[in-house]
Amino acid sequence: MAIVSIQIGRFVHSADFSRFIASHAGAALEAEATLQPLRWNGFSAHSESLTLIGRESAALKQLDAKVLRAQWNWRALLSGAWKIENVEIQTLSASFKLKPRVTPNAPSLEIGKIKPATSFLPSWLPSRFELGSFDVQKADLLFGEIQSTGQTLKVQPLGEGYNIEARGGSLSIPGLPPLTHTQSRIRERKGIYYLDDSRFFIPDAGSLVASGNSGVEARLNIVWDSVPVASLPVPDLAKYLDGTSRGTATRDAQGAWRGSITFTGARLRNLPLLKNVASFLQDSSWTSPLLQKLSANFEYSAGNLTLTNLVIESAGLARIEGSVHIAQDGDLSGQLELGLDLNTLKFLPGARETVFPTSRNGWYWSAVQLGGTVSNPREDLSPRLATCVAGAVLLKNSSKTLDAVPANVIDTAKDFINIFAPLVP
Repeated sequence: MAIVSIQIGRFVHSADFSRFIASHAGAALEAEATLQPLRWNGFSAHSESLTLIGRESAALKQLDAKVLRAQWNWRALLSGAWKIENVEIQTLSASFKLKPRVTPNAPSLEIGKIKPATSFLPSWLPSRFELGSFDVQKADLLFGEIQSTGQTLKVQPLGEGYNIEARGGSLSIPGLPPLTHTQSRIRERKGIYYLDDSRFFIPDAGSLVASGNSGVEARLNIVWDSVPVASLPVPDLAKYLDGTSRGTATRDAQGAWRGSITFTGARLRNLPLLKNVASFLQDSSWTSPLLQKLSANFEYSAGNLTLTNLVIESAGLARIEGSVHIAQDGDLSGQLELGLDLNTLKFLPGARETVFPTSRNGWYWSAVQLGGTVSNPREDLSPRLATCVAGAVLLKNSSKTLDAVPANVIDTAKDFINIFAPLVP
């Protein structure tokens, strides 16, 4: 027995043993592994670094671990296995592929059944290798364009994969503000990573919960609450709207976002259509109305934003329903319906019969076509209102009517007035 112990001791202190560990680590993660020489202190082994370079079919692209300490269970040799109870890592950086190249009928790899080339291993020693838990003090991880930094990790083996618990640090997702991370639960199964529950805060600006998975069918799901409009991944929206938002969104493997959003405490601003209505009614509350309802479904892909099932309502003023599309180059299009109540329509002579003829749910409706660009939007309601109001009020007070017609539609109104000019005393 003493002779066996001496030979085991020589082997574990040799370069062959470091290569043996590296070969198993690489086979488990489908990667080429390089482990710096081990230094022993009792049952603990130390190494300065471990590097893994993933193969084409692996989810792992590259991993660099610095200052490793492994606690060994030598009793496991009696049952025919090399076993590491726990590995402590000071710093770890790793990048992962969202779409690893899948090899047809590729064999699955399990840590306890790997058979790498181990010609240097004495034939009478076990070839089976078992890994226990991992504790990482600081981890920086990159999943495609999604990056997490400064997290602590606890990794536990389970079945054919690992369960991972992460705490602290921050997360960066393209188009979103920096996120402060509180905790995450992740599962790894055969090279695919499943984000079961991940919680974040936007500093002084709401909370966010994420879930999803990597792999060929990568997906990211987000639920958020109390997030200001200025923090949403649609910069131009803040020009026309304030308040806070809550909603859900899903990012697919092609990078497209789809979801729904609802706003509270919101106020519209800088919208030419509403400025024109305010001018007609001579009521400044229309310029920047407070909204009791504002919600929509959305799709954002390759710089293009589409809103559907859009509902905007300001009590006592108006309700808007419809859809809007903003192209990557800033082109604007949309089909809306504007609903006004009867009290408002009393200030628009003739509009009830000609421009807002349809009654539904207590509102009188008119279709509105949007066009132009985000920086120079156009809509077809103002000319119709100008024509209607100018014509209806002309016989009573033509000068007041012309003062109420916005400059950008004055020519349309004048054309209509010229038709009736011979009838004016």
